[in-house]
Amino acid sequence: MWKNASLAAKLIVVIVSATALIFVGVLMYDYQTSKKTVLSEMGDNVKNLTLKTVYQIEATLNSIEKVPECLANYLECECQQPETLEPFLKALLAQNPAIYGMAAAFEPYSFQPQRYYYCPYIHRSDSGLVITHLGSENYRYWLWDWYTLPKELGRAMWSEPYYDEGGGNIIMTTYSAPMYRTVNNHKKFGGVITADISLFWLEEIIARVKILQSGYAFLLSRNGDFITHPQERLIMRESIFSVAEARGDAQLRELGRKMVQGSEGYARITDFASGKRSVLYYAPLPSNGWSLGIILPEDELFAGLRQMSLKLALIGFGGLVLLILLIIITSRTITRPLRTLATTTEAIGQGDFAVTVAETGPREILHLAQAFNRLGRQLIEYIEKRDFIRDTFGRYVTQEVVSKLMESRNGLELGGEDRELTILMSDLRGFTALTAEMSPRRIVIFLNRYLAKMIEILMDHRGVIDEIIGDGILAFFGAPQPMEDHPFQAVACALQMQAAMAEINALNEAEGFPRLEMGIAVNTGDVVVGNIGSERRTKYSIVGAQVNFTARMESYTVGGQVLISPSTLARVKDQVEVRKSFQVEMKGVPKPVTLYDIRAVHGPIEVVLPDLAEDLKPLPQPQPARLHRIKDKIITDTIDRVWITDLSNQEAVATFSGVLKEWDDVRLHLLDETGGESAGKIFAKVIVLKLSQGQGEAKIRFTSVSPEAQTFLEKLLKKDFSPHN
Repeated sequence: MWKNASLAAKLIVVIVSATALIFVGVLMYDYQTSKKTVLSEMGDNVKNLTLKTVYQIEATLNSIEKVPECLANYLECECQQPETLEPFLKALLAQNPAIYGMAAAFEPYSFQPQRYYYCPYIHRSDSGLVITHLGSENYRYWLWDWYTLPKELGRAMWSEPYYDEGGGNIIMTTYSAPMYRTVNNHKKFGGVITADISLFWLEEIIARVKILQSGYAFLLSRNGDFITHPQERLIMRESIFSVAEARGDAQLRELGRKMVQGSEGYARITDFASGKRSVLYYAPLPSNGWSLGIILPEDELFAGLRQMSLKLALIGFGGLVLLILLIIITSRTITRPLRTLATTTEAIGQGDFAVTVAETGPREILHLAQAFNRLGRQLIEYIEKRDFIRDTFGRYVTQEVVSKLMESRNGLELGGEDRELTILMSDLRGFTALTAEMSPRRIVIFLNRYLAKMIEILMDHRGVIDEIIGDGILAFFGAPQPMEDHPFQAVACALQMQAAMAEINALNEAEGFPRLEMGIAVNTGDVVVGNIGSERRTKYSIVGAQVNFTARMESYTVGGQVLISPSTLARVKDQVEVRKSFQVEMKGVPKPVTLYDIRAVHGPIEVVLPDLAEDLKPLPQPQPARLHRIKDKIITDTIDRVWITDLSNQEAVATFSGVLKEWDDVRLHLLDETGGESAGKIFAKVIVLKLSQGQGEAKIRFTSVSPEAQTFLEKLLKKDFSPHN
């Protein structure tokens, strides 16, 4: 019976036999209850003391704030001269003993047209009030935070503590109020009025806070820096976050985060100064966002309680020994299978999920062993499902994005971060026209061959594919994992993509598909990258003006070309060969932009593209043609008087009468001997344009040539075609 009894039955027998020792639990309960009572009462006292000190500092800060604000309002209405303003500042400082110094800092030439610097600064010294005129090549006061932040934000504010070298030459904090002047009925920023308080004044107030023997108070800035503390080594040298980092104390780091966020509360911590367990109450200063904390060591707080508990513990010690002996006897029947279970758990921790334990022993141990063995089987099933999900998900995004989304705690949170990335955008030239008469099935085969190769190259270079729209690809480099050489990787990837087009076209021609040409643009810039969308539909993507800029760059590419922006060239100029550069004007961009046609990349990756130029052959006689200008895939107007004078498989030179612009997209129809349009269409882009006295000459790069038009071109190139044929 005893051998097969449940674990609960055994524990009941042991507990009943040890009822005389229950008072140990009563002792612990009494100690904990008393401890909570002491903490509650002392917590209220510490809270009241903290808030009292906060109110005291806050009242002084509020009174100080009114001085520069009132003076700023006064100077907006009253123009002053140095002989009146400076005594006025000195009088205000004399009437406000809490203020260490005051300044009236004016914008260059704002106080007087002939004065570049004007910033009288009155401050206290051992000899009385001293005036210093700030402003020199070594002290440009308008570059300091106490001046620039109120100017930019348009409101008064307290600065972070700083050492004012050249002014007060002490550690201080400054309250700055912006001042404006009315010029031609418009308010114009004129400068700031400041009031400084010395860090020593704050230390005196905080030093008065005393509780028990070693309790103390400290003050943190908005950034978590120590403004005051009994240990001078921390003041203005350390922050609560640097101390937490040095100690590896996550609780202290979280506490510091709450304090700088303006929270008020109570916490039990290990004192970062003494290393003792302590009670901390903290509250914010509303005026400047600082936080005041008061620390009380627990050993002093619970000293009396521990003495009383020690006496009671001695009484219960004898009974505790007996209870320990009973527990040892009982635990032997439990620990043996648990040791086996622990050993097996280590095997699971090393990845051996198929390991099992013997399903024997008391009923609870038996159930535990059965549950453990089920866990191993479930883990095997889970790993199989997880790997399936990861592999499936990885077909839609890169493995880096999969890892970020599945393994990061906040991987699926909406939002993004500002980051410099390199963006790649590619598009097939004339794909719509090439596939207009294909069946959907052949279009898919045709397109997938191209995309499969492009995606493979992008993955090799750790590019993240943001979007595939038909035949266009948008990808970026440098996220989610940082990549120092993302501009180089993007350019090398673009060149390898272009180089791979020869292989793709060879396969296309073997199966009766038309040739493909692709243009690629690469640009480096700041974007927002992250999870964009909603809770129901999210996409790891990039947004920003640089994405639109890259799209506009891509519109200027021709087949077989890789264009990069000036920002990308600056990062890879020593590793690339530039075939040529040219300036373009883009919609939404105020100045012309220089684009660079890249021929080769050198370094860890070597890629060289063949030259794009072709030998244009002059035709025996000009070939009549008709041009249709295209904008946003819509025909805008037609030029009837066009003559092709020079021709190759991919380019032509044409003279015309009409309106045509460089980089225009056009549709070209060759005319037969009757003046009618020949079969087939040619889509092209104007890459060079010359105008003279109402006549123009354009160099046109073909982007898409239908099979019928290609046949016509071949006749012209063989010089077999003439109006009489």
